[in-house]
Amino acid sequence: MSSLLCVHGSCPFVDRERELEALDRAYRSRPAFIVVYGRRRIGKTRLVREWLQRSGARGAYYLAQIAGHQYNLRLMSETLSRQLGDPLIARLSPRRLGDLLLLASRSGAEVVVIDEFTYWARSDSIVLSELQEFVDGELADTGLLLVITGSLIGVMESYVLGGASPLYARTNYRLRLAPLKPWEVSPLLPMLGPADIVRTYALVGGIPFYLCLLRGSKNIGDVVRTLIVAPGAPLRDEKDLLLREELREPRVYSTILSALARGLGRPSQIAQVTGLEEGHVRKYLHVMESLGFVRRDVPLFKKKGRYIIADPVLRAWYSLVEPVVDLLELGRLDEAYRIVMGRLDGFVSPVWEDIARSYLLARHSSEGYTLTGRLEHKGEEIDVAVVDPDGRRAIIAEAKWSDITPRSARQVREQALLRAARLLPKGYTVAGVYVFARSVKGGEKPPWIFTAEDVLKPPE
Repeated sequence: MSSLLCVHGSCPFVDRERELEALDRAYRSRPAFIVVYGRRRIGKTRLVREWLQRSGARGAYYLAQIAGHQYNLRLMSETLSRQLGDPLIARLSPRRLGDLLLLASRSGAEVVVIDEFTYWARSDSIVLSELQEFVDGELADTGLLLVITGSLIGVMESYVLGGASPLYARTNYRLRLAPLKPWEVSPLLPMLGPADIVRTYALVGGIPFYLCLLRGSKNIGDVVRTLIVAPGAPLRDEKDLLLREELREPRVYSTILSALARGLGRPSQIAQVTGLEEGHVRKYLHVMESLGFVRRDVPLFKKKGRYIIADPVLRAWYSLVEPVVDLLELGRLDEAYRIVMGRLDGFVSPVWEDIARSYLLARHSSEGYTLTGRLEHKGEEIDVAVVDPDGRRAIIAEAKWSDITPRSARQVREQALLRAARLLPKGYTVAGVYVFARSVKGGEKPPWIFTAEDVLKPPE
């Protein structure tokens, strides 16, 4: 299998060691059935193709089409026949998926991958029943590792993994791919400085496809032009593709996301500005939460919270692209570029807080710290806290997306410690206090300051 190529040449395969190990385990325990899924562009295809290349397994790969059942079967027969060097598969052209998989096994296939299976399943659900028949009655008689992948999370969780699915509880392994962590993306952006890597991460998160597109970018200006401003820029249309693929009423969901981007995070607020009933708003938010589009942000030790946009691309679109859509359509690209660049660091600030939380949790998880979030009470707030509930300990931090001097950082740190005494529950002790800043100017960096350069290295 060839490596995925990006716009600027070969894009390195990074991280995913846990997922590669899971595929190795599944291969060693054949016959087995594994599901790999996650949002668009997260790297599912690259993962399975990379694993096939590394493992040396005799495999066959088919990319499912948005088409009917018999069309997919015919095309898959031709594809597997060609890849396995067995013309009999194409000549027989089985009309049942199980028969085709049996033929592939008899032709020596150890692994069969059906990529983007959810497109096939949504086009014709009979494939689910046929796959169930194969897994229940015939897989055990083969030496196959059957791998299916899917980008339609709603379809995968409802029709493949859900309790009402014919395939419910029949997978040996299931992998939902998560975005790369901030400290895993630097190899994909070799020409950017630390602060611009963090800015880029704020725009597209750890989604490998977009990061590969930006591999040749030399500064954040290049990134913004490539993603947003240039004709055909990927972020212009990606929001519509995401919503239309996953949701039946994309216009309604888009209205809610636009309200969230304006800071209206409570269902009652959204109902007021959209004209939707509050109960319907809650239902729509629940659907988007299950897809990873939004999440409920609840301060530590509190019950009430607010919804925010969780998907990085959607967050970038509604915060930065939507306000300049008219300029982009009119071709006033320089003006759109100036507006986006002027708003960018304000957009990065809350993402910087999220990065600080994930970094501190990864750094201290082996010490019993299991929760992370912010502390908030009566108008006071601490940006970052990681908590050990059993030991009643907390590590706190303030995250400032700005350059800072050691002297200013000390003041920020001291003030945070004072607020912690009021914000933490009774009996909790503060085990550490840190400051996260874009960079340190005017003096030597103390060990309790983490900069953009620091968070791009694996936590220790």
